[in-house]
Parts: sequence; structure tokens; C-alpha cells
Amino acid sequence: MFEPSPEAAKAFARVCAAAARTSAEYALLQADDRVLAALSGGADSFVMLETLLALQKRAPFDFAVEAVTFDPSFPDLDTQKIVDYCRSRNVPHTLVSLDMRTLLENSGTERFRRPCVRCSRLRRGKLYGVARERQCNKLALGHHADDLLESFVISLVRGQGLTTMGLNVAADSANSSESTLRIIRPLGLTAESLVKCAAGAFDFPYAGECPYKDELIRTGDRAWAKRELQRWQERIDDLQTLMLKSLGKVEAQWLLDKRFLDKS
Repeated sequence: MFEPSPEAAKAFARVCAAAARTSAEYALLQADDRVLAALSGGADSFVMLETLLALQKRAPFDFAVEAVTFDPSFPDLDTQKIVDYCRSRNVPHTLVSLDMRTLLENSGTERFRRPCVRCSRLRRGKLYGVARERQCNKLALGHHADDLLESFVISLVRGQGLTTMGLNVAADSANSSESTLRIIRPLGLTAESLVKCAAGAFDFPYAGECPYKDELIRTGDRAWAKRELQRWQERIDDLQTLMLKSLGKVEAQWLLDKRFLDKS
């Protein structure tokens, strides 16, 4: 019989409180929303799902929650465990599959060397399709604060602009005014360490890992950014809080984007 530790239960309560604040500040959840939670099988996505279910019970308005899992058809991933978990929680679930390994191996040397980029684009397209088929207006992703800061650092050093993962953004940024689907990140202002601790409050199934994980830890940009941020933390106390504060206080006139140049 699974018994969550008191520490994990308290951590989950803190995650829910943080998600509720984030939702209120960034309008993540609203009345009559149909939220599709992207459930990868990792602890972060499971915690996000449980957080949404907890907020669903406490919110002063009604919104629906269901889940979707993208199955890349890797041999060591058992997505049936995710399906069974959702069934046990009475959460409607959709499984969408794609033979990613074959696609990656046939997509050329450079793309195979960067599998996450290729996989991410194809996965996102599949998730968008399911959201629209299920008539969901919100697609919830399980990224936490560490993910946001790592993305910011990568974008900065790769010349992609001062940008990161938005907490509430249009699915199609090119046509944001026309998009009816929005991407939300309920855990976006919550530290990874707290999310991992909160996972101990539940008996989540282990569905396996991506076969490229070890290689990405050695050579991937995200793993590099994580290591750099950990190194910066040794010098700057409360680094994450300070960086998130900076991301919420853009001083456009002091940057180099000519669109904000004041010539008066």
C-alpha cells in the first residue's frame, strides 16, 4: 500500500498554491476552459496533471481536464502505463503515436544528431491536432521554472533573442490573433526541486525513458544550460527568483531591438 511522505504531501500543497497564483496572475485557467494536459510519463507531467485536478476541485469556476500522450514508439517506453493511470484517475485520455526512430534515422545526419529538435516539432504538431479534435482551448505543458531559465540562457547564447517559454501564449505565434488554442504552463514559476519532491506524494508509474537521454546529457544545450545555472548559483544566492524577476521586468528601451528605439 503506497503511503506518501508528509514532506511530499506538503511539497504538493506548495506546488498547487504556486500554480494557483500563476494561474491568477497570467490567466491560465478560466471558466469553461477545456484543458488538455500533455502527459509524457515523466514526473513533471504527472505532477502537472495532479495539480490541474486539484485546482479543478478548488476553483470558483468550472473547467474540464483531459490528457494526451505522444507515443514516439521507442522500444523502452511503455505508454500503456500512462493510459492505465489516467483510467484510474477517471481522466479522459488520448494516445497518439508516431514512429520517431525511423523518422529520425531517415532524416539526415544533422537532424539525427539533434533528435530533440525534430521530435519536439513533430510532437507539438500532433498535440495541437488532438487539442483541436477534442475541442480543447488550452494545452497544458509540464515545464517548470528551471526549464524556463534554461531556455532563456540557450536563446541568449544562440542568438535567438531574449525569449523563453511563455506561461500563456498562442499555439500559433505567427497568427496569434487568430489562434483559438493557447499553451499554458501551470508549473512555470515552480522550482524543479519542489516539483520532484511533490511527485513523492503519488504512486506514479514508470513508463521508461528516451533512448537519446544519455547522449543529450553529455552534449545537449539544455544539459549545458542546467550545469551553467548551477554554477552561477554558487555565486548568486536565490538565483532562480532573481532571474524570474528580471524576466518579468523587460526594459525594452535599454536593449538593442530597433523597434523600441525612441528617436525623440
